[in-house]
Amino acid sequence: MNILLTSAGRRSSLLHALREAAQPFQGKIIAADLDPLAPALYVADAAEQVPMVRDERYISALLDIVARHEIRLLVPTIDTELKTLADHAEEFAAAGCRVHTSTSGFVEIAEDKWKTVNAFRAHDIAVPNSWLPSELGDHALLPERLFLKPRNGSASLHTYGIHRAELSTTLPRVPYAIVQQEIHGPELTIDAFISRDGRPIHFVPRLRLRTLAGESIQGVTVASDGHLGEWLTRVLSVAAELGARGVITLQIFDTLNGYILSEINPRFGGGFPLGYAAGGHYPQWLLQELQGEFVPSRIGQYQVGLYMTRANTEIFTQRLQW
Repeated sequence: MNILLTSAGRRSSLLHALREAAQPFQGKIIAADLDPLAPALYVADAAEQVPMVRDERYISALLDIVARHEIRLLVPTIDTELKTLADHAEEFAAAGCRVHTSTSGFVEIAEDKWKTVNAFRAHDIAVPNSWLPSELGDHALLPERLFLKPRNGSASLHTYGIHRAELSTTLPRVPYAIVQQEIHGPELTIDAFISRDGRPIHFVPRLRLRTLAGESIQGVTVASDGHLGEWLTRVLSVAAELGARGVITLQIFDTLNGYILSEINPRFGGGFPLGYAAGGHYPQWLLQELQGEFVPSRIGQYQVGLYMTRANTEIFTQRLQW
């Protein structure tokens, strides 16, 4: 039950979680990256160099690794590889490897914030009021506070909270922009798991106390009893209907007018170690599915009030991986 972690980068905590899941099956964790100093390479059982995600050789390089290491599960970590891997999932399946990704259609929705807004609004899920630059019309009719970001952005790059009077000068600085009403209220991240047959299995809501480059470095899990749990189950059911499978990460705001869905990433989030420690053992459940086992619903089964804080650690080597 060997597992391949692609674009492994600094995701050593995720790698350890995957290793814990694979150990009962004598599985090994193979890490792949372009950078020979990617830290996760040095804690994996084996390391592999791959070309850039957008390189036409990327898929063939991964298929070669799958064949040589008898990989059963491929776990991507960055947004830019999700659509490519989803489009080639059948090729990997033919090689005996499941690509951990949602359907290509859902990835296409999730990677474009404009499509996300429209897809979930059509299912009566609250989303931010949003506009494309081409349809803004009279700026005086817009809300006083706006939030600008790329439709396909990540890691909080090119994001701006502005007054509407600043729109004309700020908009040219945002590539492929979407304009949204600025939302006020606590922002929650939810690690969630949807079964292969489309059932919401689990979620762990967490409050991001501190972030660095868009990634949670301090956080705490919060309770989901009452309306939040019902609302999240509804959102996950809609996501499953749209093609979400496996692990997904949601961003929501808790506002005076209710919960608002702001973003979805169909992959393990950077702050997943907190969800994992709280009871979201998603790597184990992925392997159970690979074994053909039924994964029962565990909604609400996680530790509330668990804090996470991160520290930097170093790896020293005199020999690069390649």
